[in-house]
Amino acid sequence: MHQADILAAVRKTQYRFLPKIAERYGVSDTQLRAALRRPQLAAERAISKATGIALHELWPDRWSEDGKRLVRRGLKRAA
Repeated sequence: MHQADILAAVRKTQYRFLPKIAERYGVSDTQLRAALRRPQLAAERAISKATGIALHELWPDRWSEDGKRLVRRGLKRAA
């Protein structure tokens, strides 16, 4: 999903904004914003839980359908 689509999904939830998700799930707002651009494990999971959208649907280039990470922070995905 594009980061604008993810933010739109966040706005449709009861939390409405990233800082509310950060407060609820114990991650920083900075981590949540960074997750829109680069891998951030805890932040990605928080956004997924808050929106009710599976990780592989939000970030298909980072997560497989069976819930395994395809890319780790700082490492490029294997070809």
